[in-house]
Amino acid sequence: MERAYHLWNPFTDLEEFLPYKDVGPMTIVRGEGPFVYNEAGKKFINASGSLWNVAVGHGREELADIAFEQMKKLCYSSCFRQTHPKACELADCLCALTGNYYDKAYLGSNGSEAVETALKLTRQFFRQSKAEEKRGKYKILSFKGCYHGVSYGAIGLSGDEINEKLYAPLPGGLLQVEPPYSYHGAYGTKDQAECELKCLEEIQRVIEREGPDTMAAFIAEPVMGERGIITISDSFFDTLMELLDRYDMLMIADEVTTGFGRTGELFATDRWRKRPDILCLGKGISSGYLPVSAVLATKEVYENFKGEDHYFQHGSTSSGNPVCSAVALGNIDIILRENLVENSRKTGEYLMGKIRSLMEERPVLGEVRGRGLMIGMELVKDRVSREPLSESEMFEIVADCASLGVIVYYNRNVIALFPPLIITKDIADHIYSALKTALDTGQKEEILKKKRLLKELVTSKLRTANS
Repeated sequence: MERAYHLWNPFTDLEEFLPYKDVGPMTIVRGEGPFVYNEAGKKFINASGSLWNVAVGHGREELADIAFEQMKKLCYSSCFRQTHPKACELADCLCALTGNYYDKAYLGSNGSEAVETALKLTRQFFRQSKAEEKRGKYKILSFKGCYHGVSYGAIGLSGDEINEKLYAPLPGGLLQVEPPYSYHGAYGTKDQAECELKCLEEIQRVIEREGPDTMAAFIAEPVMGERGIITISDSFFDTLMELLDRYDMLMIADEVTTGFGRTGELFATDRWRKRPDILCLGKGISSGYLPVSAVLATKEVYENFKGEDHYFQHGSTSSGNPVCSAVALGNIDIILRENLVENSRKTGEYLMGKIRSLMEERPVLGEVRGRGLMIGMELVKDRVSREPLSESEMFEIVADCASLGVIVYYNRNVIALFPPLIITKDIADHIYSALKTALDTGQKEEILKKKRLLKELVTSKLRTANS
């Protein structure tokens, strides 16, 4: 009798997923360094980083020991009107990593919570401003198609029609502009510099149209992840922040994905001329060993939270959890001690260079972009028209990568790589080799792909029948 399946997986069509649950990397049972293993013991390079997450790799006994020792000493303590050492140490560490540019750190448990915190922080900041004329500021601008999480405020930022269809009415006061994504001719141009200039002009137009006295902030990912690893120049953000300053608006940087070395810098915003007013962190802060996130704010932001009844009226049960905080501290120490930020930059440049060299012989590669170990490959039917590959064509390529022992992430027609920051050039070569094979769309290679996938299906069915 078939065993009932009770888990309701996030972002998963269960009816489509369940027949393939035991195929390839669909069920992972073990991880070790940059590798993960399925029930049959097959090893895969974790080039998706377990949802862009496991920066220091799997199986770090040091972090397990830290969690065990902290659990024995103090497994939980609230940060509501009390405190404990590990939350204080983590907040100190995070602010110190920015040269104490930030003065306060709110601790949470995931990226969506961090973004939701930043949105509420922004609105309360203006609502209780000492300057009465600023108290009507509440509207927040973002890039259309951005991904900032799954909470109500976060999905409202994206302007996604599916979210509007399924969950409307979404929160008000959240506005979008098209990102400067020149590859598909945003703002009527395929020149990136011109595209960025026109985007800035559009942002100013929206601010003026809506009324500067209502505009509170702009939120952005320094590199847009889910939209397709869209890289935007540092000079764009430098000019954007100058514009926001003129209109007394805050800049919120969502570094949940890009933080802690992913782009070859400790924080992607380290490259900006001025740091944002609010910084959202997650994923790499603990490498997924335990759920941790953080929101950092400057002294200037905190000033509006002083005084009677002005404290930040926000929090969650897991905010500053001592075990999570201890593990995050240990994880950050590993990232710094093992120079993983530098490795991300160097190995990322090496891997991206190799993939770009493939463009000469793989016409399906429309564009290769990214920073550090955050690499995107836009796949197209034709480089002139830039028509995207279909969902079924993308699935075949991604499934073939898995058959070849490499797990990649994909969304729409973009394959993305987020491998652990510990990978070596040898592992990068293996990733490149799998991509070189999977991206070959010749007739002979298509037959071989189907044979590899069929072999995986037969193997999984035999294993299921014998279990």
